[in-house]
Amino acid sequence: MSSLEARLKSLMTLAQDDRDSATDRPLPPRLRHTDDVGALRPLNIRNLRVGGGRRRLLRILMTNACSYNCHYCPMRRDRNLPRTLLKPEELVRIFVGALARDWCDGLFLTTGIPGRPVKVMDDLITALEIIRERHRFAGYIHVKIVPGAEPSQIERITALATRVSVNLEAPCGATLSEIAPEKNLDVALAALEQARVQITRNREELRAGRPKDPLHPGGIAGMTMQFVVGATADSDDAILRRVSGIYAGGGMHHSQFSAFRPISETPLADTPATPALREHRLYQADHLLREYGFAPEEVVFDASGNLPLMHDPKTAWALAHPDRFPVEVRTATADDLARVPGIGPLSARRIVLERGGTVYRGLADLGRIGVVTSRAAGFITLNGRRLQDHRWTEQLGFWAPEEQAGAYHGLYEVSPGTFR
Repeated sequence: MSSLEARLKSLMTLAQDDRDSATDRPLPPRLRHTDDVGALRPLNIRNLRVGGGRRRLLRILMTNACSYNCHYCPMRRDRNLPRTLLKPEELVRIFVGALARDWCDGLFLTTGIPGRPVKVMDDLITALEIIRERHRFAGYIHVKIVPGAEPSQIERITALATRVSVNLEAPCGATLSEIAPEKNLDVALAALEQARVQITRNREELRAGRPKDPLHPGGIAGMTMQFVVGATADSDDAILRRVSGIYAGGGMHHSQFSAFRPISETPLADTPATPALREHRLYQADHLLREYGFAPEEVVFDASGNLPLMHDPKTAWALAHPDRFPVEVRTATADDLARVPGIGPLSARRIVLERGGTVYRGLADLGRIGVVTSRAAGFITLNGRRLQDHRWTEQLGFWAPEEQAGAYHGLYEVSPGTFR
């Protein structure tokens, strides 16, 4: 048994009543098949980057039972799957036990939706209230908001969480209904909007001097939203237009993109998987929008409205604007330098701050301050000298990444991005 497996087994014993033990009584029926559902079991331990550092988050799936019948989802109602359920008190007991053993220092909480969303949200809120107000845990908690919850529930769970998120799944209501007939994009957007308003107001009050309340952080870490990429005909352009429109209202942290994977025993089992590179390109484009000051209309798409897979979005933009290059390292602004492939905002600021007293002689000097010189060399000059004759080199192949020629059609039991 692996170390992780041993930990999960140990944690599951904590789900029983305090008077019980693993030897006194077996797990209740609803928890006896946790090992039979693989990635859909209640517990996992994930190392995630949160707030610029590494945090060990205990990921808890309150239940893998669901009343919805989404065509892409491994937990859909009609799928033959052993179902498990943690009660709020059990969930708390597991998390507190994991904290005591130093197996984690934060919580990522999500759930299927068995029955009414209001009842599911009540259980999530109960769990967070016990963790925060009885056990006085002041650390990081990320929780998924269930669309269809009541406004008072959204307000309460946002107050208790460090970060909240909403799964939008698709950028368009019409295409969402094709793969999730029981979901409504307007309902999900309304939940996101209510939480966003609360988070924005909370941030403004903190900036105005209101003391922080670690037990009621109010979603201070911002919101996330998730899209399933490739399950519908929506283009990357449509997804990023939806993303940028939501970002404009503030309160958001980032987006999650999940490349579609065909799940066994679902209506989309015969649909080809979306290339993982397409998911990666969306994350890169999202980063340009959030961190590099790119406007949505500056992102380059192909004729189908998707991001080119052959180039990352920043390189695609640079190649589409030859008039903006080369950039002179000694005189360019930080904003212009940050537009160069291989130079990020931090490296651009360092160049501007240090170049008055530093002599950059070549690529090695730039590499020492964080520039990816293999990407930047063809787009810059140093004291008027070109550092590379060509701007970009492509490795030719038998087919482009978009073609997926000869790709194996695999079936999955769970998508790698199901619980982001």
